[in-house]
Amino acid sequence: MVETLGHIAVQPDWTVDVDGALGGGGSNEKPHRFWVSAYKQGSESIHDSVEATATAADAGGKRIVSLATASGDSEGVAAEYVSPRQLRLWSRRLEIPAALHTAAGTAVECSNTARAATAGVRSIDVSRHGGLLVAGGDDGALDVYETTSGGGAHRVRLAGHLGDVTCCRFFPSEQVVLSGATDMRLKVWSAADGSNPVTLVGHTARVTDCAIVGVGKNVVSAGADGSVRLWHCGSATLVHVFTLSDSAVNRIAVAEAREDRRQGSESSSAGETANEFETAGKIVVAACEDGRVLVLDLHSRETVAVFGAVGDPPIRAVAYDTERDVVFAGRADGSIAVWSGANTATTAPVLVFTRGTAAVSDVCLVRTSATPPLLCVGTEDGQLFLAAVSVGTASASVEVVEDLVAFDVDPITQIRPVPSSEPNASRQNVWAAARCSRVCRF
Repeated sequence: MVETLGHIAVQPDWTVDVDGALGGGGSNEKPHRFWVSAYKQGSESIHDSVEATATAADAGGKRIVSLATASGDSEGVAAEYVSPRQLRLWSRRLEIPAALHTAAGTAVECSNTARAATAGVRSIDVSRHGGLLVAGGDDGALDVYETTSGGGAHRVRLAGHLGDVTCCRFFPSEQVVLSGATDMRLKVWSAADGSNPVTLVGHTARVTDCAIVGVGKNVVSAGADGSVRLWHCGSATLVHVFTLSDSAVNRIAVAEAREDRRQGSESSSAGETANEFETAGKIVVAACEDGRVLVLDLHSRETVAVFGAVGDPPIRAVAYDTERDVVFAGRADGSIAVWSGANTATTAPVLVFTRGTAAVSDVCLVRTSATPPLLCVGTEDGQLFLAAVSVGTASASVEVVEDLVAFDVDPITQIRPVPSSEPNASRQNVWAAARCSRVCRF
């Protein structure tokens, strides 16, 4: 059973109209209007516009904005002003609960990433403290930008791949980058001077994803050749190949293994090979085009869990909640499947939900410390939203709590969470890229 959720889209630059209303231009000023549309599979869509009008300042000198739809249909789309960067939207007719719609707080224009304006940014990563952004494009090169400068000052170009850059990751040092491309190679770069001291060769089809193990002596990659590979960076050698499928492994996530997922793997380094470091107690969660999610013990080399079955909708993205032993998988049919590791008696997910038929392009967890965990989802039709997913052993529920607005219908290509510096923040910052030249932070 798939739970179908509705959603409301809003004009990506709606903040221009709200700012215009707050600025005030007198009685001759043109109306400040932006469009809104509500969608739910099986129901007729609703299209309307919202006019923003600033109210008189209160005793504290604060002005707020009154929002009214052009149609005046209270059952269609309703809007409430929250702040210059946030609205609350809902629809009674389509039974879409109220959710925040948040505009981007920062946008980095990746103008140095070749063809970004036409082909878009294919892959990104953000350093763990949020100061650096690396973006890969379609010409075999990546660019490093400083996010702390307004708009993102360009630091260095990483040129050397012979195909589209499909993935990239900062090492924990924040000064080294790992990348993979359609040329079947992985490269290690200096984020300071752009040098490329290490190239890893072995995949027989395009590299689809990559991840860092521990401090980065070892890295992991996935490929369209159906394999996941463990590498040693210092010697540029292959340590192990996990052959998983006849079709592509689309995404991977490296995580700490729960005790009940270690399958005899010790938490110490005992048994690690000469070129193997910090693999003990680590798992790789692999999203396969054949419809399965496989959980691999990186140290023992065993497959410790399989979710889904061959022939299910292809899985394009995956996230894993170690604390709750829950797998979240974004699928090609637009659905998100949720499996509980506590319920291994069946391959069926405890929850499947969808907001449309466009493929899910990325998922990541932006809150795990509180209940319920918060999942960020990006899709091929430009949706970017946060869903609170409560999971039990045999049942689960979902509520969309926030839409992140910046990209219109540009396909989302990558999402990265970064810890927030805001006191008492309820979630991590979300950085997202789409098939355009901007990378946005929410």
